[in-house]
Formats: sequence, C-alpha cells, structure tokens
Amino acid sequence: MKKMGAQRSKAKTRRKSGFEVRWVKLPFRWIRILHQAAVSASTYDLAHTILVESFKLEQMAVKGIVLSAEVTGLSQGTRKRAINNLVRLNLIKVKRGKGKAVRVVDFYI
Repeated sequence: MKKMGAQRSKAKTRRKSGFEVRWVKLPFRWIRILHQAAVSASTYDLAHTILVESFKLEQMAVKGIVLSAEVTGLSQGTRKRAINNLVRLNLIKVKRGKGKAVRVVDFYI
C-alpha cells in the first residue's frame, strides 16, 4: 500500500553562499559627490549597499548587482528615488526591465 502525503522533490535546492562581508572601501570621490549633492540618507544607504554588493561580485559570491527590495531593504519609492539620485550624480549606470529589479551595469569609482 502507498503512503499518502507530501513528497519532496529530488531536485537540487540552491543554497545561499555563507560569504560574509566584514568591510568595504568607500571611494573618496563618492564621499565628496554625495556630500556636495546633499542627498538623503536612503541614497547613502543605497550607495553603501552597492559597494558591498560589488565586493561580493569581486569575490564571486554573487553573479551581479541587483537592487531588489530584499537586497537594499528600502521601499519601492525610496529605492527608485535613491537610484535616480545615484544615476544623476554619475556614480552608477543601471539597466531597468519592466517588472524586474534594477541591475547595476557599471559603477564609477
């Protein structure tokens, strides 16, 4: 007789990397530009997140820099405004797709 119940798929589940960032370099150019522009705290927060994610990218812990709500911890409107500020200040270049999270294509140190 067969047992009835939930069966687990034998497909491999993808585990998250155990990589932990302890510190990153903050370029003086970014400090100067952000200070002169007098941007909001969320823009500073997003700039720091981008630098952390770029370090992870260098260490091959992630495949690309994705600015999702999960990664940034910012709401949609706040994240959009902060991304637009960083693009306007020529600190990053992004790729936007309809219905997809914004991806950082290039950032200028």
